[in-house]
Amino acid sequence: MQQFEVSLPDGGTISGRFSFPTVAENVHLPPLIVCIPGGSYDSEYFDANETHSIFTVATGLGIPVIALNRPGYGASTLPPNMNDLSTYNQAQGRYLNSTILPTLWTEFGGKANASAIVLLSHSIGATVAIISAGSYAGSEGYPLAGIITSGIGTELSQQPRDGMVHLMSEPSEFIHFDSDVKDALMLQLPHRKLAGLDMREHTERLNKPVPRGELHDINTTWLGYWKEYSSQIGVPLLHGLAEFDGLWVSSPQILNDYKAAFTQSPHVICEQIPMAPHCIELSFQGRAWYMRCCAFATQCTISRGVSSEEE
Repeated sequence: MQQFEVSLPDGGTISGRFSFPTVAENVHLPPLIVCIPGGSYDSEYFDANETHSIFTVATGLGIPVIALNRPGYGASTLPPNMNDLSTYNQAQGRYLNSTILPTLWTEFGGKANASAIVLLSHSIGATVAIISAGSYAGSEGYPLAGIITSGIGTELSQQPRDGMVHLMSEPSEFIHFDSDVKDALMLQLPHRKLAGLDMREHTERLNKPVPRGELHDINTTWLGYWKEYSSQIGVPLLHGLAEFDGLWVSSPQILNDYKAAFTQSPHVICEQIPMAPHCIELSFQGRAWYMRCCAFATQCTISRGVSSEEE
């Protein structure tokens, strides 16, 4: 894993970390997985420790991975048109599609020996990924083969939502979660055994200030407009919703409703991840989920490549 900062055409910066393992010559059409973290996390979310790291899993499979610091986190700068669009997350999602991903593909696509990008996203990062993929027209300068989302649903849990609304009443531009509250919401610790107690040792290190705008969006406006984007996504989708998600209602009906919103996607898989909390990636299910994501990403690029060859 290496950290990076790349200049964007508009004068901004995108930062994060990457790992490009050597790809065997007989590996067919490898994906470049681009990871988009949720609120209060940066790229380190996907590399929390050796056990809970997509880089550990993907390196063994020869799959290149980039994990982003979303705009507003780390050295990544906000889009210049943040106030021109209706919501904070719409600005981020469209910027990801129009500027960030084309730049990353130009900078890293060849070095990674990748055939196409697959987005892997969590929570608020999933809203950004859905907006980006729903805005993708194929002419932006990068190939998109698939999208993976987790930590998001179609109905917010009421008690955590009330708590978020209270936090948003504070005057500061950024909001910082208390570590104990975060462990309870994100990992269901210590009252459920869904993640190792040792993960609490990493909470404060991983805990980043959250821009108020993205919290306001996910809690007040997102569910009113998200289908405008989900209905335009034309690539395969894999979705995982934790059985014990502390922020979203998790049920078979919720999964059916979520799946039904991706009307243009050629292949949609929606699964409940058993015995998992909101932050699946940091739980006992994390490694299995990453393996599932790597397999799905590979399937997406192979399907895309074969279809292109047939045409």
